[in-house]
Amino acid sequence: MAESAVSQVVTRLAGLLSQEFWLLYGLRDEVEWMERELRWIKCFLKDADAKGKTDERVKNWVNEVIHVAYQAEDAIDTFLIKVNHQSHGRLSCIKYWFKPSALVARRNVAAEIGKIKERLNEIKASREAYGIQNLSEDGDASNLISIIKRRHFSPQYSDDADVIGLFNDHKILLGRLIDQQQQRLCVISIFGIGGLGKTTLARKLYRDNAVSNHFRKCIWVTVSQENSLMELLRKMLEEVRKIEKEKLEKMTENDFIDMLNDSLRTQRFLIVLDDIWREDVWNQMQRSFPDVKNGSRVMITTRFLNVAKRADPRSTPYQLQLLNDDESMKLLLNKAFPYEDAEATCTSELLDIGRCLMYKCGGLPLALVVLGGLLSIKDKTPIVWRKVLETMDWAAEGRQCQEILALSYEDLPYHMKSCFLYLGAYPEDYDITGNVLIRQWIAEGFIPKEERKTMEDTGEAILEELIQRSLIHVNTRKNNGSVKRCGAHDLLLDFARSTAKKDLFLTVCSNENDQPTYLASSRRVAFHNVNITKINEISRVYTMHGLRTLMAFGRGYSSIYDSPIFRFELLRVLDLTELTCRIPNLRKLKVEINKEHQGTMLSHLLCGLHHLVSLCIEGARDNCPIEINTKDFPFHNHLLSLTLFGFWPKGGAVSEFPTYLTKLKLLDSRLEQDPMPKLERLQYLVTLKLFQNVYLGKTMVCSTGGFPSLKSLFIDIMPNLEEWRVERGAMPKLACLQLSSCEMLKVFPDLQHVMSLQELELCYLSQELMLRLQRGAGEDWYKIQHVPKLTLVK
Repeated sequence: MAESAVSQVVTRLAGLLSQEFWLLYGLRDEVEWMERELRWIKCFLKDADAKGKTDERVKNWVNEVIHVAYQAEDAIDTFLIKVNHQSHGRLSCIKYWFKPSALVARRNVAAEIGKIKERLNEIKASREAYGIQNLSEDGDASNLISIIKRRHFSPQYSDDADVIGLFNDHKILLGRLIDQQQQRLCVISIFGIGGLGKTTLARKLYRDNAVSNHFRKCIWVTVSQENSLMELLRKMLEEVRKIEKEKLEKMTENDFIDMLNDSLRTQRFLIVLDDIWREDVWNQMQRSFPDVKNGSRVMITTRFLNVAKRADPRSTPYQLQLLNDDESMKLLLNKAFPYEDAEATCTSELLDIGRCLMYKCGGLPLALVVLGGLLSIKDKTPIVWRKVLETMDWAAEGRQCQEILALSYEDLPYHMKSCFLYLGAYPEDYDITGNVLIRQWIAEGFIPKEERKTMEDTGEAILEELIQRSLIHVNTRKNNGSVKRCGAHDLLLDFARSTAKKDLFLTVCSNENDQPTYLASSRRVAFHNVNITKINEISRVYTMHGLRTLMAFGRGYSSIYDSPIFRFELLRVLDLTELTCRIPNLRKLKVEINKEHQGTMLSHLLCGLHHLVSLCIEGARDNCPIEINTKDFPFHNHLLSLTLFGFWPKGGAVSEFPTYLTKLKLLDSRLEQDPMPKLERLQYLVTLKLFQNVYLGKTMVCSTGGFPSLKSLFIDIMPNLEEWRVERGAMPKLACLQLSSCEMLKVFPDLQHVMSLQELELCYLSQELMLRLQRGAGEDWYKIQHVPKLTLVK
């Protein structure tokens, strides 16, 4: 990891020297010297990392290198911030150099660089004494290029390969879940060591059609070590019923339990509690589950037999076993050859080496999956596989999984090491958004700029590579095959956090770690279920001058505006909730507004963020209207995508919208006036989605010349709509139309003049209207007969 940390700083300094030379007036020689020295020292870090595992002196030498690299980066970044605060553009920057404040800034950074020079010279002198050699092959650049060029397949997510050896377990547990003879509330416990596939098996059962058909309500809650009881109870209650956030914040533990009991009594339920660590957690949570003798079930996964036994003394815990040799070999080969027949491809020699590799995993599925992922990106030759086997020369007892994770991690190019370690900032079982993760990598500087490739393309290639190596798993993909949601196994997250913490890359602060070490010098800090009071306390105690990333998960942060966390001037990534007034150049924002804050928050959103490109506002639940003052919208000239979810005040109508909108989505607006006369004026609108009671009136009209650029129109649930007219000359470019759940519609629009229409989908309309649109025979068939692709769902 040290090589990765220093490489990032070297890349940063090299970029400044090549692109922003005029900002470094008077300092160029010093920056060139630092970049050159750090690049030279980097060549020795591969050997130093290896020696540091057994030699404490070398380990300290490596830490010193990391510290001085970070010190160099901080010095330059602090200087550049001062320059940028005082000047705008090259000409004003040059003028700035002659001001007294510029002289002071140069003196300060020159003094800091002088200290760095001394430390670098000491590091160089001690290197030879420790016998650290130059082992750098500098192959990371070429490795990364090959990764970007490598063909990445994007199949729809399937975990079939991961459930090898679990089919019999699945059958037995499914029978216990839906057993009609046992009507009492039973707790089914799956226990075993980490990496056996407990969560994989539980998810397979949870998604089984027989389970979803049997239980009226299914809830999945990840417990882990980090979540508090209140947070877990809140998660479950939010799955059962919708409650205003203000009310949730005021509820006590007993309030949650009582409300859960009342809500679950009326239905047969399945609740999955994944990864319970302690008996007391189960003792507290079980009070929430009523037993009304209706066949409801609770299923838990745990690593500990005492927890499994305590959960239900009358129900025998189900212990997952290690895979046998045949199952292990099948799983390893499935991962090593994801897109081809392994038996037909492998030579006998390769299979023999594969068996030796398989034995090293000790029958542990996670170890087999990660090792198979590593082999999948290697050449399928005996020489390459034997080289992997030779690196696995360890005392395997009890350490197979950790050693294999380390092996797979060390095989990554340094850019990808940082990308992988960054996952440690996320809580266990967190559903990570692929696009967000890639943007965070870019903001951190992990993604190198490649010729004729956007950074997003490179980031997506790296994400797919980590998936193929089985270091990340896909939860869902988009229609185009790219990753929508992803995550990582908790053992992989543990490995990422422990590795990152040693090199000051990342520190995670949770309820179980209220006084975290290394915060003062850590580059990244993530808070898990830590309240704002504690965050403010830590922010005051620890300086954290060099902090580059601050993330927080699990709590609302309504009073965040006055927090001392905003003093971190070198911050690159800030991932928190209610953040607008401090970020005037924000381009993309999604926010949920509650009744208490909607007036002031919307005022900030609409008046202060003029650089927004995409805005999503979700109104509070329980029939609380969001009062949108749309007269401010036209001044948002950069806004291209807008989503509004909630009510306008009763009797309200659509006002004005940003002129250049290309995508608009409205949900549950409850408008009483036809919105089309205003919406059809949007000259650049390409996609319009009207979902769930947007309009409550009976008649809707699209007039001649309206929607000149519209290509896709989606309408769903307009319960009172009886007549929709589309005049000739309206929507001249419409290609896709979906109309659903408008059961009162009697007059279908005449679309025969919309010759651009390529795809039409009609769902859940009245039987009478569907008969009139019947192919060939219906009296309104002529209105849609020209459309190439028709889908009619009754």
